[in-house]
Amino acid sequence: MTYYYPAVITKKEKGGYRVDVIDLESCYGEGADLEDALENARYAGVNWLLAESEDQADFPMQTHLDDIRLKPGQKATMLAFLMPREGWEE
Repeated sequence: MTYYYPAVITKKEKGGYRVDVIDLESCYGEGADLEDALENARYAGVNWLLAESEDQADFPMQTHLDDIRLKPGQKATMLAFLMPREGWEE
């Protein structure tokens, strides 16, 4: 199953990027370049969703991209989180 959540991309002042998955509390990824930050955010999101699925069946509602207020220099995007199948080893 694949879940989609919005993320805010911020270029850090000292270099690198941070990608915050705004609907998943404390879920983000950082990296020296945008590709690494996105990959780390996807990994964090999958782990967040897996942990939540053990506790409850309902995931947070997705914020619509048009409802996100961005600061100057930020971008919003939707990230896809491909959940592993049961018994599937990484």
